[in-house]
Amino acid sequence: MSAKLALRVNAVVGLLSTVAAGAMMWLVLTRPAEVASEFANREYGEIAMAVASQLAVWVQALLRFI
Repeated sequence: MSAKLALRVNAVVGLLSTVAAGAMMWLVLTRPAEVASEFANREYGEIAMAVASQLAVWVQALLRFI
C-alpha cells in the first residue's frame, strides 16, 4: 500500500467517525431520555438505527441543497 493511499484511507475513516460522533451527539442532545434508557437496557441496535436514520436525513438535506 502506498503512502498516498494510506493517507486517503485514513482521511475517509476520520471523516466517517467524525460524522458518526456528530450524529450520536445530536441524538444525546435532542433525545437524552431515550438514549440513556437504551444504553441502560443495552439495546445498541436501536441507537445504531437512530444514528443511521439521522445520517440519512442529513444526506437528504445535503442533496436537496446541492
